[in-house]
Amino acid sequence: MKTSIIPLLLTIVAGMFLGMGGYTFWYGRGYSYLSNNPEACVNCHIMRDNFNGWSVSSHRNVTCNDCHIPHNLVEKYAAKMEHGIRHSIAFTFENVQVIRITPKSLRHVQQNCIRCHGEMVSLILNKTQELSVSCTRCHRGAGHVF
Repeated sequence: MKTSIIPLLLTIVAGMFLGMGGYTFWYGRGYSYLSNNPEACVNCHIMRDNFNGWSVSSHRNVTCNDCHIPHNLVEKYAAKMEHGIRHSIAFTFENVQVIRITPKSLRHVQQNCIRCHGEMVSLILNKTQELSVSCTRCHRGAGHVF
């Protein structure tokens, strides 16, 4: 009789975790991050200044994903998942007031700059199709006006 209670308890605990996780995903509008809509980025109040800066910048016609996320389907959603987890942990367990770009994300931005502006920068690309200097070194505020 006691062994039949264990599967029931495991089912209840699993259901509670799935229910709480699903509710948190819905309440936090986690589904919006699956889209290309830039307004998803301001689900977190900390991104409001970045969004406002982007909306008046020369890049306001491209989405956050166009610049910050790889364009290969698998890499795109892997990066979105990584960002979501990292941001959630930081907002939940740390006193985060500013989101800093990681070296990996900075590489994505660099690759996307070249993807869009490759013809313009073709003379300064080296043989591996990389720039010898980071685009953001000179164009730090290109996507966001502060």
